[in-house]
Order: sequence, then C-alpha cells, then structure tokens
Amino acid sequence: MESSDRYPAIGDYGLIGDCHSAALVSRSGAIDWCCFPRFDGGSAFGRLLDWEEGGYCAISPPDADRGEWSYTREYLEDALVLVTTFHGPAGEVRVTDCFLITEDTGRGGERHMLRVIEGQRGSVELELRIAPRFDYGNVRPWIRRHGHRLHSAIGGNDALIVWCEHELVEDPDHELVGRLAVDAGDRITVSLRYCSPEVVDADGPTDLDARELGEALERTVSWWREWAQTVRMDGRDEPAVRRSALALKALTYAPTGAIAAAATTSLPEVVGGPRNYDYRYAWVRDSSFSSRALAELGCEHEADAFRAFIMRSAAGHADDLQVLYGVGGERRITVEELD
Repeated sequence: MESSDRYPAIGDYGLIGDCHSAALVSRSGAIDWCCFPRFDGGSAFGRLLDWEEGGYCAISPPDADRGEWSYTREYLEDALVLVTTFHGPAGEVRVTDCFLITEDTGRGGERHMLRVIEGQRGSVELELRIAPRFDYGNVRPWIRRHGHRLHSAIGGNDALIVWCEHELVEDPDHELVGRLAVDAGDRITVSLRYCSPEVVDADGPTDLDARELGEALERTVSWWREWAQTVRMDGRDEPAVRRSALALKALTYAPTGAIAAAATTSLPEVVGGPRNYDYRYAWVRDSSFSSRALAELGCEHEADAFRAFIMRSAAGHADDLQVLYGVGGERRITVEELD
C-alpha cells in the first residue's frame, strides 16, 4: 500500500470536542487529528496531514489489513460521544471516545480525552499505539514512565499524560504500545490528558481511577444532553438538526464565544489547488452563519456570546472588522507554511 492510499476521506472521520479543542476519529478507531490546548494550537496527533510523521492514537486488531474486520459507529443520542464497534471473526469490541467535560474544563489549559474499550462478544486481540508528535509533527516527545499505569510525553511547551489500565511499553520510535486481550465483558480505560510540561515536572502525574473516569464519562454525556434540550425545532428533521447543532456547539470556544469555522487546517479552496486555508479561527462570515443558525434553533446564549466576541474583537467599530480572528480574539494572524 502506497502512503498516498492510506489517507481516509475526510468524511470518514467523526468529531469529538469539549468547546476548547477537538479531535477527529477515523472509521477504524484512530485519532488522526487533535490540537491542544485550543482549536488553533499545534497538533499533537496530525496523521491526517502526514501519515508518516504526524502522530496518532490507534486502537486496532493486529490483523486488520486482512480485510476480515468491519466497523460500525454512532454517536450516543444527543451527545458528542462517539462509539465505534469492531466486528471480527473472533468477536466484537466497542470503543467509546470523547473529551471529558468537568468542573475543571477550561482551567489551566488542560484537556482530557477518554477512550473506553469494551468486549461485546468472543475474544479479540487489539493493539493500542499512542504516538504523540507535538508542533505539527516536528517534535518526537521525551517519554517517561511514572509507575505501572502512567506515562508522560513532553516536548517544548507541550505535555501529554497517558494513563491506561493495561501496561504499555515504549518502542524505539517514541511510541507507547500495548497488546490487549479483550473478552466479552472486559472494560479497559485509556486516558489522554494534555497539560503544561512544567506541571508534570513540579507535581508529577496523578494516578487515576477507572470507576471515577466512568462516572466522569456519564456526567459528560449528561452535559451534552442537557445542552441539546435547548435546541428547538419540530418536524421529521429534528434529529439531524439537533446533531448538526451539537457539531456547531463543539466548534464554539467557550472562554470567548468565538466559533471556529472548522476543526482542521489545510482545507483547499479548490481540490488540487495551491491555496490551503486554516479554518480553525473565527472566520467572520462562516462563524456568522453558524451563529445565526444556532440563534434560530433557540441557542441564544451561544449566539449572544458570539455577538459579544465580534464587538470586542473589532474594538466596537465596524470599520475595524477583520476577515478572521483567533478564537481568543487575537487580531494578528500570521501566515506559515509547514513542510
């Protein structure tokens, strides 16, 4: 298989987020895109753009290339929690992915992703590979072990704390790898938490508890479902509209009210053309459409927060309005080409 054939279509990805950051999960259960600590931060997982160097977090059967596996997926009802089911000759497993939303969400720049593997039928062998590559793939992190279930990956001003109920080992390519035997009824939790590297050195990673993480997952589902109840629309299209509203909510930046135009960079103006744009900013035209749609659906808080964001960012004067702003309201947006 040539590397050019490895890239899934963008439509094969599902979106998860916490109104600060976002990640894209492939149909086969790999996180191929995730930026920290904001939508417009450097990618920690960037295989979406560079299969060899971009970094990823994959859960897959070792024999997945044989074509004996199929995948189905769905979001939990009225929640931005993605469930992927692996169907194979020896059994079936389910992987649940989300960003946790807790009382600490938004504090100190920390982000917290959760991956929960559950055996549904038979016995399945899986391989877990976590390959952080900070700063758009430019940094292979320094990986350290902190006890039996904790590892840290540090590089530059980025750090990722990995907690897994199953033992992981570091391979020569600066990746954490584990082989998991999952029987029906088994449940294995994987936590990926982004924070500042100085916090890791000063305090050390904190051991976690699978039961408490499960409760945090339930609270996250409840948070999304409570928000989804603010969406008001009658008719047969209501489920699809509610799901679209959840996607727009995920692209809002909670601290400021900004709405990112998309979760990804490098979107071509024309397929195959030379212009690739970064839409992880608040592009005023695109964000205005999103804000108007949310307002018409009854999500008045989000629409009003975006209005206030635009007024602040433009310094209260229409003449000072720019085409785009950073999601924090930054006016100076630099242009950069990456290798």
